[in-house]
Amino acid sequence: MRKIALTACLLSVVTPALAAEVQPPTIAVIGSGRAERLADYALLNFTLRGEGVTAPQAVKALADAQARLDASLPKLPGKPAAETRSATLQIREVRAKGCENRGYPLPTAGDCAVVGMIATQGFQVRISPATRAGDAASLVAQIGGADVNVSNGGVNDEKALEDAAMRDAVADARHQAELLAAASSVKLGPVIRVQDGQTNQIVVTASSFAAPPPPPPPIPPVQLSSPLNYTPQPVVRTARVMVTYGLEP
Repeated sequence: MRKIALTACLLSVVTPALAAEVQPPTIAVIGSGRAERLADYALLNFTLRGEGVTAPQAVKALADAQARLDASLPKLPGKPAAETRSATLQIREVRAKGCENRGYPLPTAGDCAVVGMIATQGFQVRISPATRAGDAASLVAQIGGADVNVSNGGVNDEKALEDAAMRDAVADARHQAELLAAASSVKLGPVIRVQDGQTNQIVVTASSFAAPPPPPPPIPPVQLSSPLNYTPQPVVRTARVMVTYGLEP
């Protein structure tokens, strides 16, 4: 009798511990989502250049080129909104032909005399709508811009696009869980845990800009020598979620 009582006592101690370790059945899945929409704006990058015998002359030529650009952008067909930002500004000396830069200061007379100055400035213009960026690029080339390129830009409401990708990821997780539950002959229960599988990894390539200025008054359109059609790639955002569902008998 003493042995039986001891055994019963041990079972009464072990059984609750074993019960505490028993976990309810679950299904864990990873859902992937994707959302895309056409770009609202495109980013036009280019360099303007001014040349002269002296630095003031080169700077004035550069300023004149920028003034032509500022006056012409509002006259583009369709009158797209254009927000201009400046980048690197350089004013460089032009040496006599045959003078080599040997890595140390050069004299300003003789074989290495300064024969002129060149002023260059990089620009980035946000063009809305993005489909007008081709004409803007053609205009820049027409007034003498160099290194002209257009990036795909982005959308005005990034948050809405990211939210759509997340909703798609959650729906994908639900679909996977339902398939697994049906194949396992069990009933899918409530969501137990949801975790963002892409925390801090949603990349936004577009730069941040202030709201565009009010539209200018009607201006006669500028005459483009070579209009360009440009259709940017859609802006895409992706998301991943890890979802754990409970199972019901």
